[in-house]
Amino acid sequence: MSGPGTVRWQRWGGGGLLAAAVLQGLGLLGYVLTSTRMPGLASTLADGFWLLAATALLLAMFPLALGTGKSDGIVGTSVSGKTALIGFGGFTLLSRITTLGFFFIGFPQAGSITTTVDVFESVAAISGIVASVIIVRAGVVTGFARWTLLAAVSAAVLAGLLTGLSGPLSWALAAVALAALALAGLSYLRYRGRFEPVARGTGENLAE
Repeated sequence: MSGPGTVRWQRWGGGGLLAAAVLQGLGLLGYVLTSTRMPGLASTLADGFWLLAATALLLAMFPLALGTGKSDGIVGTSVSGKTALIGFGGFTLLSRITTLGFFFIGFPQAGSITTTVDVFESVAAISGIVASVIIVRAGVVTGFARWTLLAAVSAAVLAGLLTGLSGPLSWALAAVALAALALAGLSYLRYRGRFEPVARGTGENLAE
């Protein structure tokens, strides 16, 4: 469904994803540039920017999931798709808040905090994959934009799974994931294709 509401979810959803990618990239760049000489500052810079990035990601999920105006959003009317999108952003933010709480407030029981962060990140990854697949199946957006969030989430999950690799390779994978997220945001911001009708209650493209 096209119209003013559709344009707003493109603007706010796509812009939010792009902002999240830029903020996370600034955190990564700050860490790389300062980690050798000022490790304390490096961690503070990175964590601060990454918290802002996670907040921007969650804010982007609401217009994408719920739509604006008369638009149903990027997953159509799929309740599971809307839930997965918001869960993706929400659990990503929870993992950052928990990490910051441990380092700056000094939560006890470091092992349990690490486990909690791992659980939040795992739920966020699963939610992101589920939401991305539903976006593809729903077909509300077509062409290149239909696949970009799936590519971004897949790249982020791969980078997360391979964090134990050597420094340069780990940073390179993180940079690829950020570029994919930025591309997803840009693809929504610039989307001018056809918006497909969806079956009420299913979120699936009626044209397929």
